[in-house]
Amino acid sequence: MGDNSGIGIRATISGTVYIGNDVMMGPNCTIYTRNHKTDDISRPMRGQGFQEEKPVYIGDDVWIGENVTILPGVKIGSHSIIGAGAVVTKDVPEWAVVAGNPAVVKKYRKTVE
Repeated sequence: MGDNSGIGIRATISGTVYIGNDVMMGPNCTIYTRNHKTDDISRPMRGQGFQEEKPVYIGDDVWIGENVTILPGVKIGSHSIIGAGAVVTKDVPEWAVVAGNPAVVKKYRKTVE
């Protein structure tokens, strides 16, 4: 975890998560780094174990709103904003403002080249 960063109250963070500097996180956020295995349809999913861990990377100067869910392997670019309630399933570019389920880019805070 980087300098001047905070984890929101009641956050759930499992596995390897890299958090940059100056990151703000709202309450009730969840960050996952692995999912259940589901390939063997002859067995219940609960008995199949877990997929390999995929770390999550959060850049510098990121604002993560309340009730955000970030899925395994996602990289969140520096200076981005994740809107409240978003479900982040894919990488977020630097300077992007994303929202929704699944999260999509709504605009950029700065012109991206």
